[in-house]
Amino acid sequence: MARKRPDVMKTLADARPLEFDPERLAGSAGSERARHDLITILNSAPEAPEARRSAGSARPFTWRWALPVAATAAAAGVLVATLPQDGSGSDGSRATARPTTAGPRHTPENGRLALLNVANRLESEADEGTYWQSTTRSGWIGVVAESGSTFAVVTSETQQWSFGVKPGTQSLWISGIDATTEPRTERDTARWRAAGSPKDVTLAESGSLPGGKLGLRIESGSEKRPTVTRINQGDKIAALGARNVTYADLRTLPADTAKLKEHLEGLYEEDRGSEISGRTEWMWRQAANLISLPVKPEVRAAAYRVIADLPGIRSLGEVTDPLGRKGVGFALPATERPDYGTARSELIVDPATGALLSDQQVLTKPNAQAAEAGLTAGTVVNHTATVTSKWTDRQLRTPK
Repeated sequence: MARKRPDVMKTLADARPLEFDPERLAGSAGSERARHDLITILNSAPEAPEARRSAGSARPFTWRWALPVAATAAAAGVLVATLPQDGSGSDGSRATARPTTAGPRHTPENGRLALLNVANRLESEADEGTYWQSTTRSGWIGVVAESGSTFAVVTSETQQWSFGVKPGTQSLWISGIDATTEPRTERDTARWRAAGSPKDVTLAESGSLPGGKLGLRIESGSEKRPTVTRINQGDKIAALGARNVTYADLRTLPADTAKLKEHLEGLYEEDRGSEISGRTEWMWRQAANLISLPVKPEVRAAAYRVIADLPGIRSLGEVTDPLGRKGVGFALPATERPDYGTARSELIVDPATGALLSDQQVLTKPNAQAAEAGLTAGTVVNHTATVTSKWTDRQLRTPK
């Protein structure tokens, strides 16, 4: 008979000091107290070194985690890696503020503990309506080589998602709201003009995107109309791994952390042939996808716990997201990104509510082309900030 694997998270929780107990945090008064308590936890241990994976082991773009139904998106010609997603400042520079107090930072163990505390805040929220809707502000930086000039452009837009969960409802994705693509800085603008001010530009590198190079059009929000895409296919409303899933599928996902992890690992085995990222980043992406989908609150909490159990997770302490909101950051080890050099995946969450504020890719070491375009370590090269996420009984208003 196989020996039962010990529950690492339970062992860690049982070993924690009383002041780290999430029940004590949950009972504290107000979000500021909760944030203070969690930051106290995070500031108690030295930082773990970042690991690095081999070149080509991670996708160069962050995929939108609340993914549309895969087949529908493909049929509509949607690049689901949706041109970048951002909201950092207009120049795409890092909007993260580190704690002002000097001192050591955080071990992976403290990163896990902090995520467990976040998970405990999710299990009592209201959890059903007719539509699960979210609004995001997103953006992405691309490196362009045109006419002997290398410069960076930043694409930003607002997107709205509406998952209809009752019979007869539709699921919609409105993209390209207030969309712009423009040179990132004054230096980039000068280089763009030196190249002849082209309206259509081509990225210097496009990682593993099929067909090689990716083209972009320099344009302002007034030049581009939003696109409305129906993202359900029959009763299938979203993609999880390589599968299109129904609302009923999402509602029957296990809330037990071990079982949810096992379920996701099974999906990874199905999907790994189409994935260039490794298991850890795939699990991170899919678990975070669940946080953004219309699942039960306890499943959303379990998804955080799955992330907490991934190898190499570390906490970043208190940071500021691209919309200026304070939260707590968590990161995976940096990996090679063919478009930029090396970068790491980060999540920023509100420790008082457990809400996911932002997911992002942060440059840790630029390659030669990225450096030539002015990108430096700490630049947010791709992110999605969640503005709202809620249940409602009204469908989105579509643009005329």
